[in-house]
Amino acid sequence: MINSCGNGLFGQHTLSTPIAAHANIISFAVLTSFVKISSGKVRVMSNSSEPVPRDVASKLLSMELLLIFILTWHDSIHGKQGENAIVPELDGSNSTSTMVYVMRRLIVPTLLSNTSSALENSRVFRRVLRIISVFWSIPYFRSRMKAELAVLIEHFVLRTLCLGPQVNKTIGSKSSGEGYPNDIPSLLSQQIDVLSSLNDWFSSDHLDIIDFYLKFDLGHDGSLPVGYCHICTKIVQALCNLAEQCGAIICEHSRFTSINDNSVQRKSALSPRAHDLSDMAHVRETAQLLREKSFQVITSIAKSMMRCASTKQNPPSSGRGSFDTDQIVSYCMSPQLSPSRKASGLDDSNIIDYWHTSIERRKAPLQPIFYQLSNHSLESDSSKSIGIKNSRSEDSSKYSISQHKKEALDVAFDIISTKGLKKGLDYLIASHLLTSSPRDVSSFLRIHQSSIDADILGEYLGEGGIDGSDKDYWNHIRFNYARAVSFVGMTIEQGLRHFLTACGFRLPGEAQKIDRIISTFSQCYWEDNAGDLQKCPFDSQDTVFLVSFAIIMLNTDLHKSSAGQGSKTVKKMSPKEFLANLRHVYNSVDQFRDYLLAIYESIEANQIAMSGKSTQNNTRFEQSSPSLPFRDDNDFATSVQSWVRGVKQAQELLRIIAVQHGEVASVENELHDESQLQELTFDMFTSVWHLFHGVINTAVDNAYIDLAGLDSCISLLEYSLCTSTFLDMQLERSAFSKLLGRVNRFNELKENQTELDIDMDDTAKESLRGLSRRMHTSLYIDDTKIDAMKKVAARIRNGEILLNDPTRTFVREGDLTKKHQLAGRSSIYRFFLFSDVLVYAHKSAEGDYKVHEELPLHLMKVEEYDCSATAKAKKCSFHIHHPNKSFLVVASNPSEKQLWVDDIQESIIKEVKRKACIEGARKAAANSDH
Repeated sequence: MINSCGNGLFGQHTLSTPIAAHANIISFAVLTSFVKISSGKVRVMSNSSEPVPRDVASKLLSMELLLIFILTWHDSIHGKQGENAIVPELDGSNSTSTMVYVMRRLIVPTLLSNTSSALENSRVFRRVLRIISVFWSIPYFRSRMKAELAVLIEHFVLRTLCLGPQVNKTIGSKSSGEGYPNDIPSLLSQQIDVLSSLNDWFSSDHLDIIDFYLKFDLGHDGSLPVGYCHICTKIVQALCNLAEQCGAIICEHSRFTSINDNSVQRKSALSPRAHDLSDMAHVRETAQLLREKSFQVITSIAKSMMRCASTKQNPPSSGRGSFDTDQIVSYCMSPQLSPSRKASGLDDSNIIDYWHTSIERRKAPLQPIFYQLSNHSLESDSSKSIGIKNSRSEDSSKYSISQHKKEALDVAFDIISTKGLKKGLDYLIASHLLTSSPRDVSSFLRIHQSSIDADILGEYLGEGGIDGSDKDYWNHIRFNYARAVSFVGMTIEQGLRHFLTACGFRLPGEAQKIDRIISTFSQCYWEDNAGDLQKCPFDSQDTVFLVSFAIIMLNTDLHKSSAGQGSKTVKKMSPKEFLANLRHVYNSVDQFRDYLLAIYESIEANQIAMSGKSTQNNTRFEQSSPSLPFRDDNDFATSVQSWVRGVKQAQELLRIIAVQHGEVASVENELHDESQLQELTFDMFTSVWHLFHGVINTAVDNAYIDLAGLDSCISLLEYSLCTSTFLDMQLERSAFSKLLGRVNRFNELKENQTELDIDMDDTAKESLRGLSRRMHTSLYIDDTKIDAMKKVAARIRNGEILLNDPTRTFVREGDLTKKHQLAGRSSIYRFFLFSDVLVYAHKSAEGDYKVHEELPLHLMKVEEYDCSATAKAKKCSFHIHHPNKSFLVVASNPSEKQLWVDDIQESIIKEVKRKACIEGARKAAANSDH
């Protein structure tokens, strides 16, 4: 059968040679074999919940071979970079387009069908992601698979990021879930793989991010539902959210730095399943890793936008497409472009007003952008940036994305909601945006079902026509609409339930319209399940129709028989009556008794909710603001269940968009000069700059307890400030300049801690690059100090808590004798001096050190012991004064005593200065915000 299909696809091409046709047929057979194995289900061993190793290995190997097939086929047609094609005979326009269509129809649904396996097994997820990366990284596939890439990126990349930080070792379990096992694993590996892939996508070529934005944010012309719009902006938003959430976790852990404060540990609601300190350490380290990788991707995106924005300014470069970041930043911070410390006429109220205006403007991002704020000074300062926006509208004809088409779609949706679906479609046909063919009409209805009232859509699908040709027309519309759904492997009750609840329409009330819709369902269901006696034991399509109609009547009788009857109870249909009703029209019903009784029980337990509230969605083609997946889910389990359930809807969408073909907009074929590239960069930066500003602002707010987070966002701040300068965006530039001042204050705080005496203000005026490097240097914590802290904490019981403060460093340790003033006895303890606390402990039977007391240094005082005692005791003793504890300690010799006293006093001085600088920086930041 595979060879027959291959012959039908490739054997009839008149332009193909016999060798090329045979090679294509063999390639098709190989591809279908790999797809079949990759789509197979992974069985579970009967004696445990573990998957069968052979099934897992087969799936991994087949997906790896699928990836090799894609790369090999591409190289055979187009050759590797700088090389000729391996088999030039295969490069026929018809056969090549057919093979691309086959890949779209076979490989992409296969990847979606592996969603459950990818969530359970990170190795499967990694291979799925590698195939998606190949489709994106190769321009040939990128230009021909825009819709498929949008579905795959939304399904696997965006949803993985929107689950929140997967910092716990295990998430837990849920009682039930469709298509997913009871145990829900942590998806940490999947999130790390997604972040690594995104960094690879956007770090190699600075034009890739603009191409991504052009295809998936500006390039939506009605070919996909609104849920797949603004994917680029959604990914940036998800990355910023993930970085902020990880920062919140780190900061929460950083507040718990005391080993003896067990009550705080018990009351912490940060991680309900982190019952012991090892779990807390794992959560903290995992959050740090995720935040670091998130900032890497965000910084790569910001850096690419800076390079694209710098093209019109023509900074010094080593060649076309090659930029030196130091030269760009030096040019950006030259005297004629250097931002002043105090932005003229711009304050926080202007920024808030601008954000509100920007949100309104993003409802139609391709319309000419003219935003006016109430503050007249802001209007005068922004005149140059408005000039850039005006030029965009004047030159809009150079872009393939038609503003007229989007406006016409919005008008059509308004007509549909007020005048009816027929008139709305007639308007689109008259505007030459839609043909009257049944396939195009049904495809439009399927794609935009979320924007059409369910009642209106149901009434339209139930239309029957007047004469024979008109009836055939409506039958074809219904059939093409229903044929987008695959009912394979479903019982008739499961298929009907899915058809009536998940296909965007509400069953009309007129019996004739119900008859037409159910007849179409029966035809599609029979085509998919004829011969499968377990799922469809009937012998004809007519029987499927009768049973489907009986199920609808049963659902109405069981769940609505008492509606409108007041307190009067109406008898519901019994199983015997259900079978008897069918027996009147179908004599052989008794041989399917068990099958029909199972349907009755399912309907009785779970209603087919056809009469609920209208599913009209007020969304139009352009949403006012992008919404992320899972935002309405209450917990992780609900998100995973909705993720898996969304596979079928995505596959149905792929069936509809498979008929689309041809190349789509790209940077290479759409941009004819550098000014257009800058305008695209302007549009993108306008959409995401507030996200950059928010994540940097959060890092600055938490810098007093998490300096590592501040260090991670310095480069992002640098690139954002440069981009707003190149694009002459005065307000955005002012906002980032204010953040730069706040970062500078905390940088000075760190300098005081490390005793660095450099005037950062002068350095910032000379070059932002110099300031950025200076900040990175002062905020940097030596890895050797981190390793020393980890080694010391490993020897102290519950010592993992000492690592919660990232600024804490280890100074020294040793045995000292502690004099008990009341008991008059002495005890030898192990003292550990850190940069902010003094800890003493004794060695336990297990070999670790159990802490007796922790004494913060900023409240401590050390003085020489002065009393009547022997000279040797005076030379080796010193007194520690603290509000919690005061005692005398004795060292083994005078030199050791002097080392301890000097180190403790030096640490006290540094800690007091650090505390004072933190408070001063916080007050200064609060005053600047007012």
